[in-house]
Amino acid sequence: MKFSNILSLIATSSVALADVSLREAAKDFRIGVAANTLKFNNEAYLEAVNQFNYMVAENGCKLSGIQPQKGVFTFDDCDAHLAKAEELGMDFRGHCLIWHSWQPQWFQDITDSEEMEKTIVNHVTTVLNHYKGKIDTWDIVNEAIDDESTGENGTWDMRDTFLYRALPNFVDVAFKTAREVDPSVKLFYNDYDIEGDDIRKGMKTNAVYNFVKDLVDRGVPIDGVGLQYHLHTDKTVQYDNVMKTMRRFKDLGLEVQITEMDVNSVEGKTEESFALQAKLYGEGLKACLDSENCTGFLIWGVGDSDSWRKEGYPLAFNSDYTPKPAYYAMLDVLKEYNNIEDEVETEAPSDDKPSEPVKDEPAKDEEVEAVRDLANGFRIGVAANTLRFNDEAYINATKKFNYMVAENGCKLSGIQPQKGVFTFDDCDAHLAKAEELGMDFRGHCLIWHSWQPQWFQDITDPEEMEKTIVNHVTTVLNHYKGKIDTWDIVNEAIDDESTGENGTWDMRDTFLYRALPNFVDVAFKTAREVDPSVKLFYNDYDIEGDDIRKGMKTNAVYNFVKDLVDRGIPIDGVGLQYHLHTDKTVQYDNVMKTMRRFNELGLEVQITEMDVNSVEGKTEESFALQAKLYGEGLKACLDSENCTGFLIWGVGDSDSWRKEGYPLAFNSDYTPKPAYYALVNTLKEYNAEKSEEDVDVVESDNEEAENVDNDNVEEVEDSADEENAVEADVEDAEDSADDEEN
Repeated sequence: MKFSNILSLIATSSVALADVSLREAAKDFRIGVAANTLKFNNEAYLEAVNQFNYMVAENGCKLSGIQPQKGVFTFDDCDAHLAKAEELGMDFRGHCLIWHSWQPQWFQDITDSEEMEKTIVNHVTTVLNHYKGKIDTWDIVNEAIDDESTGENGTWDMRDTFLYRALPNFVDVAFKTAREVDPSVKLFYNDYDIEGDDIRKGMKTNAVYNFVKDLVDRGVPIDGVGLQYHLHTDKTVQYDNVMKTMRRFKDLGLEVQITEMDVNSVEGKTEESFALQAKLYGEGLKACLDSENCTGFLIWGVGDSDSWRKEGYPLAFNSDYTPKPAYYAMLDVLKEYNNIEDEVETEAPSDDKPSEPVKDEPAKDEEVEAVRDLANGFRIGVAANTLRFNDEAYINATKKFNYMVAENGCKLSGIQPQKGVFTFDDCDAHLAKAEELGMDFRGHCLIWHSWQPQWFQDITDPEEMEKTIVNHVTTVLNHYKGKIDTWDIVNEAIDDESTGENGTWDMRDTFLYRALPNFVDVAFKTAREVDPSVKLFYNDYDIEGDDIRKGMKTNAVYNFVKDLVDRGIPIDGVGLQYHLHTDKTVQYDNVMKTMRRFNELGLEVQITEMDVNSVEGKTEESFALQAKLYGEGLKACLDSENCTGFLIWGVGDSDSWRKEGYPLAFNSDYTPKPAYYALVNTLKEYNAEKSEEDVDVVESDNEEAENVDNDNVEEVEDSADEENAVEADVEDAEDSADDEEN
């Protein structure tokens, strides 16, 4: 397509899509986008997505999304992407099983080679079994080769990651396991800057080729290579060089796909830059179509504002999902390739739309009392997840409460996945839903060591870490100023093995503490400076009292927080996470004692993440004990003058990170469990006690008033008697005077 022709598209690309969609022009060729469930309620977004015939999930199918806790598999987000693809008639691509970046802390902490191998085998096996027959192509390993590899003399350098350090042959293990689990799936290796000689002088391209060739030569099962194709308008790749790279992999018997294309517009939103961007999109697609082993082409995102590189306006749609010249460039390439004339009449859409899948009627809400109606202004809530906001039963259960916190959407990993790139979509969506349901909203959490993006964990310089923390806290609190009145500023900073003896505590050995030992001070001071009206909380687990860890961690956190108070570090409260088991309980009196200790420091407390694992499974006895623990936790909070909120970490059992223990107050179908009724009854009893106290106060006041009235009557009577006595004395005196006169 000529550059001048692309320029002419600028004026006509701002409103309507073309008569022929990309998917229609592509025929059977797979052309697609990376999608995000957070946008599935946006009609314009879905209309843009529906122009394609291939979908990949941005993050929902990665290990961090599927196995956030070791051995706990949560397929909700990946399933939701797949379901939407099926609904729209799109094929679906799996990305990615094993990667070093943006991983949960538990995975990064594995150093034993045997444990790492078992973990990789378990993850690959579980995921591929779950999606067997549903997803036919997966990125098995992502970005394993070092950027500085020279590729000379058939060499490559592995990226120095926790994966490689623990298990140097982790790539072999992952691919071999995948083939064994599902022989029908196409197994891909995926990487960036490997498109050809224009990028890094072809050195990384050569290194990855050498690496992949070695896999093939050694019989490690692999079917294809993904070229991510992240470009800039001043970092381009020539069509011929891309073709050469694709041919090299073809000679190894491998497919290729362009898997994550985007093109940063370095010059901003200018006609010339968008025209060059469009040219690069067109050439990339053309190279793929012209290569017999290129089986798919995907763009990494839909609208510019969805992109991890949003400042560069890198995608094929504007932020309002109107098409850009890049979209039309791809459309023209497909038309030319498939000999489709511009005047072609597309088949009119049929009125006979596929019928919606029949859904079971949601269970009726059997007039279950809402705890929000009994709470009388006390904040009682749940942790919510935007992935469930389309589920009516989930929303019905959620709105029985009056307080909401986001499970993950407001954490640093959700808001700032790339350094300096802030994405508030998920946190905003939680807040909007809370407002819609008339619920208060709690912020969780600004600074935490776990489940963080790799860029954050890689910071070792104290000055850089301090600037990063200040920037994150400042940006987030400014964004939510006047909207969220309570935030967990720092989460889980104290070591589990702290003894708490003699006023001591031990800091958890994390990348945060190693880079900046006073990171807690920095976070809290910054938060107070940015928004003095926000309540600043420290949040931790196993600090409910003497029953847990023999009270040692409770004492350690108390000592730590007391030190903050004594040194004038601004802090308003402590969150007790309250994660229990039916065989790991805490006594009401001990919780009350803990809350009183913080009260004496002038601090609020909240129970922030309560759940109770049923160790014995779904038995009446275990659910009864679970209910008792929920009731006692709420009662302790209600009875403590400084406890200002009570939250459960999830809605239905299947939503929980501890789902195997059925730990929440609702079943997986969002019908209430005994635990929920225990909360209802605790609130009723508390209200009844308060009413009796109020009656006693009124009666006491009445008695005092009556006594005062009686005293007043006696005083009046005494006064009257005195007046009568005086009058009698006067009369006697007058009679005496008359007698004297007579």
